[in-house]
Amino acid sequence: MTMGFLVQFVAFILLTWFPSMRAEEIKSSSQPCDFPAIFNFGDSNSDTGCMAAAFYPEVLPYGETFFHEPVGRASDGRLIIDFFAQHFGFPFLSAYINSIGTSYRHGANFAAGSSTIRRQNRTFFEGGTPFTLEIQTEQFNQFKERTGKFFKRARKNSFIRHFPRPEDFAKAIYTFDIGQNDIAAAINNVGKEDSHAVISEIVDYFANQVQNLHGLGARTFWIHNTGPIGCLPVAMPIHNAKNHTPEAGYLDQNGCVNYQNDMAREFNKELKNIVVKLRAQFPNASLIYVDMFSAKYELISNTNKEGFVDPSKICCGYHEDGYHLYCGNKAMINGREIFAGSCDDPSKYISWDGVHYTEAANRWITNRILNGSFSDPPVPITHSQFVVAVISLSQLLSIGAEEIKSSQPCGFPAIFNFGDSNSDTGCMSAAFYPAALPYGETFFNEPAGRASDGRLITDFIAKHLGLPYLSAYIDSIGSSYSHGANFAAAASTVRRQNRTIFDGGSPFNLEIQVAQFIQFKTRTAKFYKQGQGNSFPRPEDFAKAIYTFDIGQNDIAAALQRMGQEDSAAVISDIVDQLSNQIIYLYSQGARTFWIHNTGPIGCLPVAMPIHNAYNYTPVAGYLDQNGCVVYQNDMAKEFNRKLNDTVAKLRAVYLDASFVYVDMFSAKYELISNAKKEGFVDPSKICCGFHEGGNHFFCGNYNATINDTEIYAGSCKDPSSHISWDGVHYTDAANSWIANRIVSGSFSDPPVPITHSCSLA
Repeated sequence: MTMGFLVQFVAFILLTWFPSMRAEEIKSSSQPCDFPAIFNFGDSNSDTGCMAAAFYPEVLPYGETFFHEPVGRASDGRLIIDFFAQHFGFPFLSAYINSIGTSYRHGANFAAGSSTIRRQNRTFFEGGTPFTLEIQTEQFNQFKERTGKFFKRARKNSFIRHFPRPEDFAKAIYTFDIGQNDIAAAINNVGKEDSHAVISEIVDYFANQVQNLHGLGARTFWIHNTGPIGCLPVAMPIHNAKNHTPEAGYLDQNGCVNYQNDMAREFNKELKNIVVKLRAQFPNASLIYVDMFSAKYELISNTNKEGFVDPSKICCGYHEDGYHLYCGNKAMINGREIFAGSCDDPSKYISWDGVHYTEAANRWITNRILNGSFSDPPVPITHSQFVVAVISLSQLLSIGAEEIKSSQPCGFPAIFNFGDSNSDTGCMSAAFYPAALPYGETFFNEPAGRASDGRLITDFIAKHLGLPYLSAYIDSIGSSYSHGANFAAAASTVRRQNRTIFDGGSPFNLEIQVAQFIQFKTRTAKFYKQGQGNSFPRPEDFAKAIYTFDIGQNDIAAALQRMGQEDSAAVISDIVDQLSNQIIYLYSQGARTFWIHNTGPIGCLPVAMPIHNAYNYTPVAGYLDQNGCVVYQNDMAKEFNRKLNDTVAKLRAVYLDASFVYVDMFSAKYELISNAKKEGFVDPSKICCGFHEGGNHFFCGNYNATINDTEIYAGSCKDPSSHISWDGVHYTDAANSWIANRIVSGSFSDPPVPITHSCSLA
């Protein structure tokens, strides 16, 4: 049995087994993980006594429902982490900081109220905490080291029975519920800092700590995203002002603050992406992403049905007319002494104190997430350790590039490509006006329907797979389609256009390209039935082929032109949704291996740079990055790429018998641009073919242009191989070769597999 076959077989069996089984079936038909311990990291949502032990203990009515006394928890009773411990048959976790009467035999809790992932600049007296995630991880490191010493020095001492055995650390589950306070801080700083950059930094900090814990032996990670912060009652206008009617769109249908929840969702998207990357980095570990936002929001959306009062109501505390007196406190308000006590029946409330949940709500949420209904992959917490195998590529990713090469490659019989001018090999030239010299001069020595001096990335992909260059579907002259067809067309978009060819548009958007493929496949089958299929793929080749995509750049360019006139975030979501719909349609037609490029750094295209658009113009600070690229344009491309990556991940989860590889073309191209001189290219702002000066743009090959009574010929440079940009928008043969060499190896892919082995993911 070859390594390639074994990987495919194991991946198929495990991936189809787990998601297809109900929670009850999993419990009855396979053994649970039998975790010996839990180690938890978080904030007040899972703090079981850290801040109470380190600073001031809480007072009644905290803890009144279950414990009948304060026990260091921000609730009337148990937290979600308590229900986890109970589910595993463990005692409740003791806080690491709490040294009085504690036992750590089955784990420890490092969570601390007010904690953040990033370092803080606030003291405890200003509402901060010294116990950020970085410190919690360091506390764990110290806990593990000291526990190891106890076992080495006192094996027969009864003292060690209060600590996990050294071998338990690798077998334990590591749970995380942190980030809400980071998001709250970012919300407070909206307009003062770049929220996207802040969220990316928060997630990067989080990833660093997960990596540190992996280095210390952790192998099973259960990671909660952040909840709907805009649904916390203290955030709602009803508790903050008299007779205030929010403007339309400020609140959603449940009374939650939209912009706050949107920021939480953005964090969650980034977090999910980083979890996916960590899985690829650590194939011997299990990383479960838990959608706590959706679980909590489901409860908030169905309060009456689930037996709770209105979700805006707060059980404990006084929150009226902008006054906030938190649970258990006393104060004089308008000449009247107020005690912020609790409600008669906390079990009817979702919110305990305006920020934290009641025991009843925590129990409801726990019951929803324990069975894997809100997890990715969708496995129960009791079986989350098995996901080391379910991640599906653990063997493939751990055997290294050299060993992968030694296994059998996919042997794709055909390529079907969909895209725009970055991969059009002749469609627009055949359908409308052919490209003229100097296009094609370097490699083909004549125009070949490509927007370059030579080959495109799709040409190099075909060469790498041992296949001939793809013929354009529209090109009927001398074409052979025995190894696939190219449906890409210059100027094409994912969405439908309202521009004609004469306005710079294309009639061949992605929807039409897919329709062309359907027609191609149908007609090919008829030819084979009639014994006339020699120039076409065999019917069985369609399922075994690779389907490549490089489209979206023109959609982003259009969105950039309309900034301020429409909601860019909504437009990007619509673009990605429509791209996803076409991929799903191709899947329904038998496609199984998808190689999907994200969009490149559009702000680095030389025609976008001020240097080619105005004389003596100095852009404002922050307009350009260190490479002279336009920042806001690249930011929009990055936003598109984030959503595309998230969508590809969802497609993987739904279509388990298919392979979806997301290729970070942005990073590959940006790496070349950042290292142009090192890689033997001239300044990346320089354009080989065309005239682009002072706002005058005469594109490659145009004759008889006159500027200031001077006739201009927009010809090519002497050495295209030294340039990255061919015509200000498209790349040279040399640059395309450089980029293709980087991406075919899998270095910029998620999962990181070579294109020759990308079918192995299905």
